[in-house]
Amino acid sequence: MTGMLEFGALLTHLRDHRSLDAAALAAASGVDPLELQAVSDGRTPTEGLLRGLAPALGLHAADLFVLAGRPVPDDLAPVTRKPDRSVSRLVYDLAVMPAENRRPLLDAIRAQPQDPLAERGGLDRPHYGDEPGFGSVLLELARSRHLTTLCTAKSLHAVTDGRIYLAAATIGGIGRGTVETTPELVAGFAGVLGIPAADLAALGGIPLPDDLPPLHPRATDVAALIWETRRLTGAQLDEISLTSRHLANRG
Repeated sequence: MTGMLEFGALLTHLRDHRSLDAAALAAASGVDPLELQAVSDGRTPTEGLLRGLAPALGLHAADLFVLAGRPVPDDLAPVTRKPDRSVSRLVYDLAVMPAENRRPLLDAIRAQPQDPLAERGGLDRPHYGDEPGFGSVLLELARSRHLTTLCTAKSLHAVTDGRIYLAAATIGGIGRGTVETTPELVAGFAGVLGIPAADLAALGGIPLPDDLPPLHPRATDVAALIWETRRLTGAQLDEISLTSRHLANRG
């Protein structure tokens, strides 16, 4: 497992937060209610159940595999195994470019063809510690988006308008449990991951105070950029970097 809670417990937390009835969720997902109940009771979820739950919950299927501690299937995994540091450049460019230029950048990324010959097989999982907590789940979700610890730090800085400014080593500490997973940090990760903050906090059983400062308006576009670039090869990222620099008026 990637976290201190089994998938069934994570799912129960989310259902309770949304006041979502198990029977209604099973019907919306097209899964057997008895199978869903068995997972809630601790059984390891099947691939079919995770794929069925994703649209019903409004979450990426790849994220559910990460939450379940299962390898992400090839068709849902990033295009290559190794996280790419060049994503940081794109995040920085998007953060400083005029707001009206963000959509053209995202359109350029989405227009890139999928390389059928790129390496597949998911990600090598880091070892965060003997008793990882919810922080390790956050780091696994970030890694599934091709973010290194440095990219994660820069992305958190972008979506929180500079309020969260951490070193890459500190980000690693979140995964190991040596850095506290505070409500503000969870909200920042929610912005990076494109998951509603209340949902992400509910998964970890972390209460969010009502007075947390809002994310920067660019957060939605940052999360979209991060998600879309996970399907690009290194060569494609280099090509997109030229476009992003131009749109950011950086040459």
